[in-house]
Amino acid sequence: MSQSNTSRPSLAQLATRSVLWTGFSQYFFFALGLVKTIFLYRLIGAEYAGLVAGAAVWASYFNFCRFELRIAVFNSNEEKHILNAQFWLENFTTIIGVIMASVSLWLAPNLAPAATWMLIFILLGLSVFEALTSTARYIVEKRLRQDVIGRLTLFTSVIGFLIPVGLAISGAPLAALTMEIVLPSLVVGAGAVLFTRWTPSLSFDRAELWRQFNVGWTLWTSSLFGKITFQFDDWLVFNLNRPNPISWLESGVRAEGFYSRAYNAGKMPMDVVAGMIGSVALSLYAESAARGRETLIAAYKQLTWLLAWIICISSTIAFVAADEVIVILFGESWLPMSPLFRLMFFFIVGRPLFQNNAQLLTAIGAEKDFRRSMIVQALFIIIACPSAVYLWGAAGASIVVSVMTVIGVIATEWYVVKHLQASTWQVYITPTLTSIALGVGLLLVTPLITSNIWLAASFKGIVCAIVFGMVLLIFERTNLVSAVQIVRQGLKH
Repeated sequence: MSQSNTSRPSLAQLATRSVLWTGFSQYFFFALGLVKTIFLYRLIGAEYAGLVAGAAVWASYFNFCRFELRIAVFNSNEEKHILNAQFWLENFTTIIGVIMASVSLWLAPNLAPAATWMLIFILLGLSVFEALTSTARYIVEKRLRQDVIGRLTLFTSVIGFLIPVGLAISGAPLAALTMEIVLPSLVVGAGAVLFTRWTPSLSFDRAELWRQFNVGWTLWTSSLFGKITFQFDDWLVFNLNRPNPISWLESGVRAEGFYSRAYNAGKMPMDVVAGMIGSVALSLYAESAARGRETLIAAYKQLTWLLAWIICISSTIAFVAADEVIVILFGESWLPMSPLFRLMFFFIVGRPLFQNNAQLLTAIGAEKDFRRSMIVQALFIIIACPSAVYLWGAAGASIVVSVMTVIGVIATEWYVVKHLQASTWQVYITPTLTSIALGVGLLLVTPLITSNIWLAASFKGIVCAIVFGMVLLIFERTNLVSAVQIVRQGLKH
């Protein structure tokens, strides 16, 4: 990730500081979130989690017209006409969702219960706020100023703990879960506006609006297929009438709440562990591409290597210690979500890698190839998921989501190799094989491990850390030393 233009800030320095700030703030957010989870989900039943998840799915479909034009800002020099075009296009397309929901409520009020409609409009209102603050957020991200977002995240962590837990204790479970969703966007959006002081104007550059519309159309069609690939399974689990639907694993509760929680937990390694990399990848790739092809290849290879190892280590620990972690965090009543979580293993591992490839393709202007990958995934889940959910319920959806993710990683990796003319397949082999071997081995010896959940979880985590550490030192010493040198370079000055 080095570059020769000494007049510019070191790319390694910008990237490293951004990653470290993101990691620190997200780990603090995650740690406090664990404490919040221990309290919150002992006060809130699975049925409420399912209700909020269902409303989120409906809100996302009503909001499907929204253009997210982050890349227009990232590939600019912050020219006013470019920023202005992005702001008005993104806000106009967001308002369409509110109009569609209002018309649907008027024409078909029985489409959802009253409580669900209330949550839908709250979430759509949050989307409008996100659009209003989008340009400011994109400017902060483009400048790789994750230190600003990090400070806002730290503040969000504190109030995001106090407010939802307080609402749950006071007997308002839906309000607690809603505030848990909306607070991060409210704080980060408002903070970005105050930091950049950017404001829109009513002047329009028609050529720029049309250019961004074309880019937005391609990204929008990709996101439309993304709605299918990442939310069609939820909709089926919530709405498909199965023959003789029964409670999940004799828990007394149907699978919706467990599936929603397992799916969200499955995204945790990406959102928390790999999120510090994913949050800077698009802006880093855009900046690397501006500095030359060799710089872009070096940045992609190093970042992908680091991401692959981080996600395989964290996902393996989550997989083998799922039972213990669920009991510790959520309580024994949530233990039926463990099989669903494990069936999503390839989704857990693959989605961050898929997102990484998607960000590179978007940064280099190959968003149409990214869209082709999304089409392949969407076709697979449309064909496979209905019958899987009909026959096996939430378990069938979990398996289909895992297979779909593997297909997406293979497709996007093929396009990345095509554009960079450099293969990175070998980066995935060692961490993946280590992850599979450890996962199978520890599951086989689980009956022999102590029944104390704290000791069992600690033992599994320590074994995973030791084995992965040894494999890194033996087989990946060169890449490990290179990563350490880049971090040192980034921390200079």
